[in-house]
Amino acid sequence: MEISTFLEHQEKDTQNVKRVKAFYRAAKEKDSETITKLLVDDPVWSVSPGFPDGGIYRGLAEIFHSFYPSLLSRFYYFDAFPDVYIDGGDVVTVLGYYKFIKKEGESSKLVRFSHTWGIDNDGRIKGVWQVADSAQLITSNKTDATDAQSRAAD
Repeated sequence: MEISTFLEHQEKDTQNVKRVKAFYRAAKEKDSETITKLLVDDPVWSVSPGFPDGGIYRGLAEIFHSFYPSLLSRFYYFDAFPDVYIDGGDVVTVLGYYKFIKKEGESSKLVRFSHTWGIDNDGRIKGVWQVADSAQLITSNKTDATDAQSRAAD
């Protein structure tokens, strides 16, 4: 069941929601010019502990040249699929899921997320507070480690 079906949330696209949607599009398209226009000069990403590379990332360099490359290097395929946008004035909360494939040939898995985006007085995105159900990511990592140990013992 899709999250939006569960919540039956029919919010209209406010200016802030449009900005956050534009960010997701620009990120998917790797459009750094649009990303730079949408974000404040020194954005902050707060990635939940337990999530791969969880921590606080400050500034464009840490976010886009440290966090994302490290995260994406762990997967064959990884993408975010936002589903519900909730405008809270100076924040927009997005509910959705990550779809990932650890290794080529494996089946995809889904992990739920919540992103709460801070918006400044000029309408620019200050950053995100990310929370995700990372149990499947952890389980995948433990399974990989157990498989590697079994192969090494053989």
